[in-house]
Amino acid sequence: MMAQTAALLWRQVRPLQTGRLAAAATTPLRLRSGHRRGMTTAAETTKDEERFHWKDLPWQAISIGVGIGTLLYKTRKSEELELRRNNLAYVNSQLSQLYGPLYGNRLANHRSYKEALQGHDNLVKFLREAERKWRDPETTDEGVRLLTRWRKFLFYVMHPLDLKAEEIIRDNAHLFEHGVEEADLFRKFVFHVNYEKMIVANWQEKGEVLGSKEVFEERDFSRETNAGKSDLETFDMFGQVVKHVKETYEKLVERKKSLMREIEERGGH
Repeated sequence: MMAQTAALLWRQVRPLQTGRLAAAATTPLRLRSGHRRGMTTAAETTKDEERFHWKDLPWQAISIGVGIGTLLYKTRKSEELELRRNNLAYVNSQLSQLYGPLYGNRLANHRSYKEALQGHDNLVKFLREAERKWRDPETTDEGVRLLTRWRKFLFYVMHPLDLKAEEIIRDNAHLFEHGVEEADLFRKFVFHVNYEKMIVANWQEKGEVLGSKEVFEERDFSRETNAGKSDLETFDMFGQVVKHVKETYEKLVERKKSLMREIEERGGH
């Protein structure tokens, strides 16, 4: 479209230039006014005649030039608007497919975790309390009840949420906001979920989910047999995932609002 318009403008200008050159070639030598000190040569006359003046352009050519400028301006604005629309579509995908579902999932999991611990700071302390009561003949049943309570929460509430979070992460890795660092954090989380799968499968095979085990042992109260690795890195990872997802979700919500305002200001509606 723009190439055709430029060609049309050139067809308007070229005859004018050709005509002036032809006239210059046939103009005889003549004396100039007193402002010139002597007689001009034919070459000087031709050079002077070759000068191009915008005022000599026909109004059609000027109109076409203005049209080209307007077209270029509108094209640039249209490209900027389209870029913002594409960015908005991508942010919407991040929110609806990855960070939105993951945000709700992790908050629900975090609440369930706190509910299962009944006021204890972490699972290790909860299991130590359960083991202490289990060792005391007067509170053995209470110790078993606490351990069974935790396993019910993990099996029926938290593990299904972890499985869903793993699915969300695996299916939407292309929407990661922070690249390699974020991918490494989610990799650690997925690794933990896979470890958790082995624990739950072991409970199911031995019929220990609902506390039906007749004789409990010391190892039954370890974190490794109830939720996975008990090192500090694994414990910190859960908090990092919740914090990261929450902050990223809130940042994307603000970016979405900003893009929507910019599109509206540019008349994109």
